[in-house]
Amino acid sequence: MNKEIDDIDKKIVNLMLFDADTTNREIAAKCKIALGTVNNRIKRMKELGIIKKKTVVVDYEKLGYQIEVLIALKIKKGSFNEVAKNLASDKNVFLVIDITGDYDAEVLARFHTKRQLDEFIKKLQQQPFIESTSTRLILNIYREKEIK
Repeated sequence: MNKEIDDIDKKIVNLMLFDADTTNREIAAKCKIALGTVNNRIKRMKELGIIKKKTVVVDYEKLGYQIEVLIALKIKKGSFNEVAKNLASDKNVFLVIDITGDYDAEVLARFHTKRQLDEFIKKLQQQPFIESTSTRLILNIYREKEIK
């Protein structure tokens, strides 16, 4: 943990994680500190690279994505970057992670139908740099939002 970050900074980050639309004025009130202090702390954490950007949490099911999967991939040695680049350009792939362990990469993908998932997996398994896959259906997502 960065030694330049204290409990107030953590509280500010947690409030922003909970709702990126929280205003600095609301953060100041909840943290019981001056608005200028909040502004300065957020600016400092951005400069330190702790806060990279504000974002939104999307309900993908409401956008028609009925199926979410995690796909573990075994990739031929030295081919990760090429595979990752190809996967990242696919409209159904939302995240590509370089990992350690039994597999080399993890992919988060979302699909509107089982047929789309089936076609994606079969296409993936035909790729020359992919040795094997393991697909797991995501039933629910629970998020641990606060930092300690």
